[in-house]
Amino acid sequence: MVNRGTTLKGIRKNKNYTQIEVSKGITSQGTYSKYEANIRDVDTEVYIQLLDKLSISLEEFEYIHNNYSYGRKKEIIQLFFKLNYNNPDKLRNLEKQASNYLLLDNDIDIKEIKLICQAFLKLSEGNINQAKEIIKPIWERLSKFDQLYIHDIGLINTILFLFPVNIAIDFTNNVLKRLDTYTGYREVELLKSAFNINLTLLLIKNRDFATALSILEKSLQKYRQIMNYSILALHFSRKAICLFHLENKDSQFLLKQAEQLLSLYEDEQYYKQIKSEYEYYTSSQFL
Repeated sequence: MVNRGTTLKGIRKNKNYTQIEVSKGITSQGTYSKYEANIRDVDTEVYIQLLDKLSISLEEFEYIHNNYSYGRKKEIIQLFFKLNYNNPDKLRNLEKQASNYLLLDNDIDIKEIKLICQAFLKLSEGNINQAKEIIKPIWERLSKFDQLYIHDIGLINTILFLFPVNIAIDFTNNVLKRLDTYTGYREVELLKSAFNINLTLLLIKNRDFATALSILEKSLQKYRQIMNYSILALHFSRKAICLFHLENKDSQFLLKQAEQLLSLYEDEQYYKQIKSEYEYYTSSQFL
């Protein structure tokens, strides 16, 4: 926490706390004053307790300390998880940003983001086998872990569909069990929803439409209120695929719901993508 004392002091004063109020039960006021004066570094455990006393998360503190911006690594990671992976221009731009970062710091997270960008660019060219080869080192590294953590889980979720179906299904089921240990953790419910929706596509590819439909219905019931519009529309379109194969007349109605939802957000491009997916998985080519 060296050189972060000034930021800590600014937050404390803005909240109208005295040094005694913030340090009480954590450390002495004299020691705390040295933290704020950047004279003394603070142990990690004490640091976390002080931020908790100030009701400031570690992420928010670092954001404020960095002049209200994320650090370069964090920016790249955030851009990656918000990225439209079907947009080659944005993929190339992010790959370039990752490459520039790696010139200064050979960071494993940024290196893997660069690999995934390269894999998706190969996919955009129709080279699925090359894409699978590119992401193989990521899977080999993460599959050795006894436990995966949120960043790693999110990373795998973006490339899950490139794995063999049986491996991907087993992995997803294990991840969902792992995420159950994060009860109450911010954003985990959204991550569970994302894994569930990706699992349904794997099941559709495996022609297990009844199981996919059951997962979609449970996901809608549990997570609908926190889904963004694109994930909700995807639930509708995937349900439509399942119902088509189960010979349910509501298939076209659900696809229409997806179209109406996306039209509200003027996202015609995304509707074209999910309609294309629907048409492929209900065509004679898939059958």
